[in-house]
Amino acid sequence: MAVEADGLNPTADLLAGLNTLRNFAKTAAKHGFKLGAHTHYSVKAHETLVEIRRKFLELRANYQHDQHPAVAAQLDALEGPLKQLEQGLELNATKLKDIIRDVVFKVGSDLRAAIEAEANHGVGTVPFITPEILKPGVYRKVLEEANRCFAENCPNACAAMLRRLVESLIIEAFEAHKIEARIKDSTGEYLELKALIGKATADADLKLSRNTKSALPNLKFLGDLSVHSRRNLIRGDDLKGIRNDARGAIEELASHFTL
Repeated sequence: MAVEADGLNPTADLLAGLNTLRNFAKTAAKHGFKLGAHTHYSVKAHETLVEIRRKFLELRANYQHDQHPAVAAQLDALEGPLKQLEQGLELNATKLKDIIRDVVFKVGSDLRAAIEAEANHGVGTVPFITPEILKPGVYRKVLEEANRCFAENCPNACAAMLRRLVESLIIEAFEAHKIEARIKDSTGEYLELKALIGKATADADLKLSRNTKSALPNLKFLGDLSVHSRRNLIRGDDLKGIRNDARGAIEELASHFTL
């Protein structure tokens, strides 16, 4: 019996391809031929294998180790059986059916269970930026909220929260050194973020690292884009590209003061 493949299941397309291939193998077993040697079914079987591989690679891209370790581990475990399957068209059709059955079982049970477990408990166990780099308090809560936004595939909200956090941490760093007057205008109000970053990266008392000096404008750019742009959206890959630098910048700024 074919495993259910519904639209709410991320493994549905992969299961559909496997079930199609299994039906071909059943026909081959019934009539006593090998799929790889049959004029008609060989082409169809190869096309189906290509589609199975494509759907598997899509899952690989969507569930990477850094954010989805449990699901990624199940995908790792499928690599061997899938390669065996791809090389199995020359096998006896009954043997091929057994291989397909085992792969279907792993996809429909182990892999699907791992994906559903993540869906039920929020996403992967690894946060976008480790919140423990900040002490408990308002700023850690802001970072945790940014992490949740990223985990729920809301990168624009994540970028906006990171922008807010960076702006606050720069101000806190100047206040901790009792040099906040350097970042205020003539009315006593704090400068806008662009000017704050310029002051922070140039300030001799803060002595920011090269990586932090580079990361701060990028965080501002993505934050501004997420909030102010009418025609552009932040993607998850945009944030992943600055992840390590953002973590370093946030931790470095926070090191200048105690919450």
